[in-house]
Amino acid sequence: MAITKKVTSFTETRPQIQFQEKLQKKMEECGIDALILTTPENIAYSTGYISSLYGSRNIGADVAVVPSKGKASIILSQFNQGGAVEQCKGDVNVIGYPCWIFIEDYYDPNEKEKAVQPDLMKTFRIAEEIIREGGKDKPVVGVERSTMPYDKYKFLEDTFGADHLVDLTQFMIEVRTIKLPWEIDVLRYSAQVAQMMMNITMQSTQIGMTEADLFKIWNQAAWEITGGHELVYVNQAHTPGPDFWMTQMPRERPLENGDVIRLDGGVCIYGYISDLGRAYAVGDYVDEKKQAIFDTLLAARDAGIAQFYPGNKFCNVFHETMKVAKAGALPHFVRGHVGHTIGMGFGEEYPMLNPANEMVFEPGMVFCFETPYYSSKYGCYNLEDTLVITENGHELFTHTNRTLFVK
Repeated sequence: MAITKKVTSFTETRPQIQFQEKLQKKMEECGIDALILTTPENIAYSTGYISSLYGSRNIGADVAVVPSKGKASIILSQFNQGGAVEQCKGDVNVIGYPCWIFIEDYYDPNEKEKAVQPDLMKTFRIAEEIIREGGKDKPVVGVERSTMPYDKYKFLEDTFGADHLVDLTQFMIEVRTIKLPWEIDVLRYSAQVAQMMMNITMQSTQIGMTEADLFKIWNQAAWEITGGHELVYVNQAHTPGPDFWMTQMPRERPLENGDVIRLDGGVCIYGYISDLGRAYAVGDYVDEKKQAIFDTLLAARDAGIAQFYPGNKFCNVFHETMKVAKAGALPHFVRGHVGHTIGMGFGEEYPMLNPANEMVFEPGMVFCFETPYYSSKYGCYNLEDTLVITENGHELFTHTNRTLFVK
């Protein structure tokens, strides 16, 4: 499968003004005067800056501010300021503050001492100044309440008033659900990189290997395919043989002939993640029950894929998928959802493909659709692909293997 990445980098082609206008249009609809964004995903969405928060999740180290009119701002330490200037290309106000590190480029003869560690309230105080410059006496401010530590939320509550703070959870779900064409390009590339990683890992798997071997192949493939360009991180949640639970530390049990492996994960390219699933057998044998489970999940996957078109309801994908699964080798099959939207989230994103969701598909929505099954007796499976809703139907970015035996 050929990768469709453009010759120019995604960093160079990112249309910041379109992201800003999209946010500001939604702000106007909701009566919000400014946004204070603190998670790495939403900082990247609003400014184009890939924050060090992707690694630390140290809320407050970097903060983005989006006013109802005018440019967005990114507030961060001088240690990271150069990266923001480079990535944001002049489309965003970059505001650096002194940190505990001495940097010759920012030498200030009036600065006689430095703090031992960063003051994570400093970004919020600067954010307040920016918002006050908007001139409104009592601005309505959107904040990421669900991920913000208490002390930081309390500061904003004391600063702007509890009745002038709006939680952005649903706001950002709605604003990010329909993707810009540029976002679709990144997600397509990210998914296709993950598919190539999976193909390499499947083809390289041998009897006697351990999960550590799979991890090594997986990570090496990510770097070899992308060259590391715009690669933020590599993600994996594989489950080999009877071990259906995820682990951060690879298991040492050697793979045996007839084991089924579930690969699950992908890469994050310029903030946009891929999330695919594959199931395949080790060696040259698999028992009849395992084959029947795979065949059933594949048939359910095909039935569900056919339901992705504009105007159809999310819940119809769920019901059709479950109907086929239960009619096959899995009459007792029960799940909460069969997929999710995907974009800049750390993992699965809302809205979900669940039985009660009557949202309808619209062009520009990107989904990961999956039919997983977990068993310590029969192995673990996941057939998960990524697709975008188009004007007339859908475009599959990836295509699952249709046999347990991969050559």
